[in-house]
Formats: sequence, structure tokens, C-alpha cells
Amino acid sequence: MKWIFRASVAYVLCALALVGWLYGDTPQLIWEAGMRAGASVGMMLGAGKLLGPWLLIGGVLLGRRRIAERMSPLAFVACASLLLPIGFSFAKNAIPMLVPYHADPALAALDSWLHFGHDPWRIAHGLLGKREVGWMPELYMTVWGPCAFGFPLIVLATDPEIGRARHYIWLFFGSWVVIGNGLALAGSSVGPVFYDRLLGTERFGGLTQAIAASGLSGTSIGVIQEWLWQRYLGGGLDLGFGISAFPSMHVAVAAIVALYLAERSRWLAPLGALFLLSIFFVSVYTGYHYAVDGYVAVLVVLAGHFGLRHFTLAKSERKLRIVAASQLLRSVR
Repeated sequence: MKWIFRASVAYVLCALALVGWLYGDTPQLIWEAGMRAGASVGMMLGAGKLLGPWLLIGGVLLGRRRIAERMSPLAFVACASLLLPIGFSFAKNAIPMLVPYHADPALAALDSWLHFGHDPWRIAHGLLGKREVGWMPELYMTVWGPCAFGFPLIVLATDPEIGRARHYIWLFFGSWVVIGNGLALAGSSVGPVFYDRLLGTERFGGLTQAIAASGLSGTSIGVIQEWLWQRYLGGGLDLGFGISAFPSMHVAVAAIVALYLAERSRWLAPLGALFLLSIFFVSVYTGYHYAVDGYVAVLVVLAGHFGLRHFTLAKSERKLRIVAASQLLRSVR
């Protein structure tokens, strides 16, 4: 897992260099990096409290010998998991500076077209009706958060198959960079909830009213949405408060978790599917994302999953051929 750590260090350094070049405020840059590192530690500790029992159970199932063998890889992955949010936050903060928000009209039109002339948020609100929505902040933040910060450690500490663990750890880290930064830059957008504020329209006026009527405006979801917009209006460097709708990292992480649970056990597959569908539903219901943000995230995760698998199999086949050729030469001699 040294390569994961090295890649994370390179990622953070590149993100720091990019933001330093854009803003040119070195003292603020150092301060924000330190604050982000502290926040990452806090989130990982919080995730550890929630996931600690599962780590303990997984450690018992793995056995002392395997746990001892994985102590060094666990240390590298833990450090990489601390660095990832720092690099991601810096890179996300730079998106509107590099590519001003431009994709919302196209994404909104595509969303409506894909759903036969209906906006997905209307479908979501119609399905739920006037039912209680207090569970949404808990799911979207409290449940999703440990997955976002603790997934690689959980996998490495509990999976008896190191090859599978390595596969999903690379898929996890790669998705944050490719989906959360690369594609987000190409499709720079704010999402339905900020659409009218950005463009000065009333295209999603009904969504704003529906969110207020649901009571979500007074929850952590509504508060964070307001913080995000105020941060955008204020400009400058303020890590952790960047707006980026396309594609959805919430859905991407949920898709990775769902894939892993399905591969780990058929009994866990329904749980993973429910988690993915629920995160997708909340992302649309709250207006954070267009439905297409989630669709693209899932498709890219699947492409990365099968691409990595193909690469691993091809690499294994090459090794087997080399070994077979070596044995053949020895037998000839």
C-alpha cells in the first residue's frame, strides 16, 4: 500500500500548488491546510467510534497473523486517508476558478429529458409525499461520512482476501480524483438547489418551496446549503465549502460500498443496494444533485471497477506466462 500513500502525497502537493498559484495567499493556504488536516483527523476518529466494533470483529476473524502482516499497509492507508480530504478540498475549491459554473442548464435539460419531461426532484418529493424526512441528514452525513473516511481501513482490516481489498482501495481513491475532481471540472455546476441563485431564474422555484415545506431547511442539510452559497459569494480560499454537483461523490462512494458488499457476501448485497438507492434518493430530493449526477457517478465507478479487474487479470496472466516460460527453459536445460 505504499503506492497509495505516495499517490496521496503527490495528489496533495499538486492540489496545494494549484491553489497557491490561483490565490497566491501563502499564509492562508498554510492555515487552511492545517485546519483541513485537523478536520480530517476529527472525522476519521469519529468514523472510528462508529466502525470500531466492526473493525474489532473483522480483526478477530482475520486472526493475529494476518493482522500483524497488515499493520504496515494499514498505517500507509490511514495516512493516505488523512491526506485525501486535504487534496480533494483544495482541488474542489479551485473548480470555479478554473472553469466557471456553466453546465447547469444542460444538466437540467438532460435530467428532464431522461425522465420524460419531469424534473427528478418532483418525482422524489411525490414518492415521499408528506412523510417524515428527519432521517435524511443522518443518512447523508452521519452514515455516509464514516464510509467516505473509513472505507479503505475497514476493507483492509477485515477482508481475508488481500487482492480484493487492494482492488477496492484503489477504486476508492481513484474515484475521488477522477469523479470528484476531473469530471467535476469538466462539468462544473452548482446543482438544482443553487440553480436559480446562480442564473437569476425561477427554474427551480418549486424545489426551494418544497424543501422549506419538508422542514429540511432547518436541519444540517439546509444550514450547510446556505453556508456553501455564502462561501461562494464571499470568494477566496475556504476549504470544505466548495460547490460541485456533477458527478455526485456521495453516490460514487455509495456505489463502491454497494459493489464491495455484494462481492463480499450475497447476504450483504441487499444492504449495499439499499444504501446506494437511499443516498441517490436523498441527493435528488434535497436538490444537491441532478439525477444524472448520480447516474454518471455509478457508471464511472462500474467502468473503473471492471477496468481495474481487467488490468489485474492481464497482469496476473503475464506473470503466469513468465513463470511458465522460466520453468520450460529450466526443463530444457
